This record gives sequence, C-alpha cells and structure tokens, in this order.
Amino acid sequence: MEAAKQKPNQPEMKRKPAGESGGTDSAAGAGASRQVAISNPNEVASLVLVQIDAVNAKKDELTIAIKGLTDVTKQLVRAYGEHTKRIQQLELRVKELEGARPQPKTQG
Repeated sequence: MEAAKQKPNQPEMKRKPAGESGGTDSAAGAGASRQVAISNPNEVASLVLVQIDAVNAKKDELTIAIKGLTDVTKQLVRAYGEHTKRIQQLELRVKELEGARPQPKTQG
C-alpha cells in the first residue's frame, strides 16, 4: 500500500486523462501506466468529467451507427417485399401461360 505514496523529494505527479500522452509516463514502456493517488477534489472532478465526456461521445457514435443500420434494414425489408411481390406475379403469369398452351400428348 506504500506504493501509492510519493517520496518527499519527488515532484507531485498528476494523473493525466485518457488520450493524453505524458513525456515520462510514455517512456516507461508500451502498455505501462503509472497511477498516482489524487486527493484534490478539483482534479477528481476534472477526471470524472473527462470520462463522462468520452462516454457521451462514444454513445453518440453508437447512436449514429444504430440509426444507419436501421435505415439500411428498412431499405432491405422494402426491397425484399417488392421482390416477393414481383416473384408472385411472375408465378401467376407462368401458370397462366402453361394453362393457355396445348398439352403434349402422352403415349401409353
């Protein structure tokens, strides 16, 4: 639990919001992140607001994607219905044509 406390001779490190790159934190290695305890309520509020904004932005992206999928689905359903209707009309026409032509004589 002592790892979260800083040594007196080190400068205070602040946690950066997601998406920002830090000079010394980046140098630690890919995927390595250093978390520091934040005790200032203003910093906590700022981080929470940044995360809320990120969630809202992602929610907006998903809403746009869902609306796009809904539009495409409606178009597909409409096209499917039109094709089904046309196929039924063609089937009726084929039956009419088959009934109008003379039947071949069968031997036997």
